[in-house]
Amino acid sequence: MVKVIVCGRPSCVTWMALTVTVACLLAPGQAMAAVSNVASTRAYLQAFATFERSASAETAARIAAVEASGWEIAGGCPLVLTYAPRDDAFEELGSELGLVEWYSTAVPLWPVFERMADAISRLRWSDRELTKLVQEEAAEERADVGLVLPDVCSDIEAWKASAYARLPQDTEAFIGRVDEIEAHATVGHGEQGREKVISRLLRRYERPAERRAAARFERLERQVDDRVFAVVESEENQLAVALGVSEL
Repeated sequence: MVKVIVCGRPSCVTWMALTVTVACLLAPGQAMAAVSNVASTRAYLQAFATFERSASAETAARIAAVEASGWEIAGGCPLVLTYAPRDDAFEELGSELGLVEWYSTAVPLWPVFERMADAISRLRWSDRELTKLVQEEAAEERADVGLVLPDVCSDIEAWKASAYARLPQDTEAFIGRVDEIEAHATVGHGEQGREKVISRLLRRYERPAERRAAARFERLERQVDDRVFAVVESEENQLAVALGVSEL
């Protein structure tokens, strides 16, 4: 039995006709996979658009969060690194500070991350690589939520108390946790960003209008991230001076 879908728009009629034609040309299993691929792609693109709109709306909150984090650290342990040795431990503490500043910008986005993860975690495609990458994206969104940021001043003071002999376990544990979260953020030997690979793999299932819309949201994502990153970089430079060093 053929289920007829009535739609008053020419574009919709054309798309439905094309879908029926393709389904008729494929074996039943292939036809079901094709329909599933299209449905999952629609759902992913809708979730992506919602995510970017929500994330963009939180730009001011993200900037305020990193500024507040910088003020808290600078006020909590001013000039604490003035006499610290510039060794591997110093570089690791610099990494910790940078990660704390960047991940503080994610806190206002926790509800957005959760909604995105819920929307995409169960999506499936016949392309196993695409399915795996989307599941990894959902897992990272969930892992970002609730990531506990360390007390940087306490970590520096503990390092100082050891006569700069060893970093506290909290520092290494935090950096290790972030490494775990970001372990699948790049793909392949060329280390392409996962989102870029997902975008490329989705194209075979997208309509032209959807690709144009996705490209607009991808540009919005880059613009927002570039703006937030510039603020983070500025805060890190100011924080270095406040802690008594020229750079972290």
